[in-house]
Formats: sequence, C-alpha cells, structure tokens
Amino acid sequence: MLTLVAAVLLAATPTSPSPSLLSPESGRHLSARLLVAQAPPEAPASRVDPELDARIHELTRQVALLQSEIRGIDVNFPVGSLLMAYFGYVLSPLLLVGIPLIIVGLGEEDDGDQATMIGVGAGLSLAGVAGVGLLVAGFINGTQASNDNRARREELIRERIRLEDELRDLKARRDARTTLQARRWQPRPTIPLLALRF
Repeated sequence: MLTLVAAVLLAATPTSPSPSLLSPESGRHLSARLLVAQAPPEAPASRVDPELDARIHELTRQVALLQSEIRGIDVNFPVGSLLMAYFGYVLSPLLLVGIPLIIVGLGEEDDGDQATMIGVGAGLSLAGVAGVGLLVAGFINGTQASNDNRARREELIRERIRLEDELRDLKARRDARTTLQARRWQPRPTIPLLALRF
C-alpha cells in the first residue's frame, strides 16, 4: 500500500532540470512514473503444410464422392428381372392346365375334339413353359445383378473405410503439429517497472 502511494506521489511530482542517472542521453528528462509492461505478443501463426492440407482436402472430396456412389447403388432386384419373374409367375400355371388337356385330348375318340383339345393344351403348355423360363431367367438375372451390386457396394465401403482411416491419420498429424507449435510458444513473463528520478 505504501509502495502504491509512493509511486503515485512520485508520478505527480513535477520534473526538475537536475541530471538523473535514468535520464536518456538526449537531454530529455523523465519524471518518476510507473511503466507497465506491454501485453505479450500474439502467438505466432501456426505453419500449415500445404501438401498435407491439399491431401486432406482431396481425401475429404474422395470420401464424399464414394459415399454418394454407395448411396446410389441399389442391391435389390432390377426392375427388368422383377417384371420377367412376375410374368413368369403368372404364365407358369398354364403349364398345369395345358398338360392335362393334351392327355385328355389324346384319349378322345373324335378326331375334331382330339385336335382341338391337343391344340389348346399345346398352346397353354407352351405359354406355361415360357412362363417357367421367364420366372427362372428373371430370378437368375436378378440374383446375379443384385450380387454384383452388393459386391461393388462392399468394395466401395472398404475403399471408403481405408480413405477415412488415412484421413483420420492425416488430421491427427496436423493437429499434433499445431499443438506442438502452440506448446513451444510461451509468452515471456513481464513485470511492471518503476522508473524513479532523483
């Protein structure tokens, strides 16, 4: 408390032309005043590796592209295969109607009825066989396309995971450099200086 009062009284005292040990050589005399140290300078800007940042940016872009491509892959049956399987499912029961008609037509004694029943039975059987073929082809093609899309999707997911791991490592390396630079910079402590003039 006494020091503070003494500093204020000395600061308010008018200067005298008497020489002082603390006076500069220019002849300008300083009065007793409290010199407060300046604020510490700002931390130096962290040095950013442009190649590291460019690689991080490129990996981020690639991960986003892979993610959008993964979302666009449909692992369900294609529409064409579904339509083939549907029409095959509708037509295949005709085979169960056509074969009995052919059998009954072969047992007919009247040639006109026999030819008619065999002709109708053969037509229905052919439609049923075509339905079975469509059903089998639709199922096989749909399964193959679905498996191919699923394999492609899993491959892209593995690639995305690999890129994300590399991106995570690069970001950790960049953050470690920034943290290390921040730890290396420490402001120097400053103390208030009291200049007295006798």
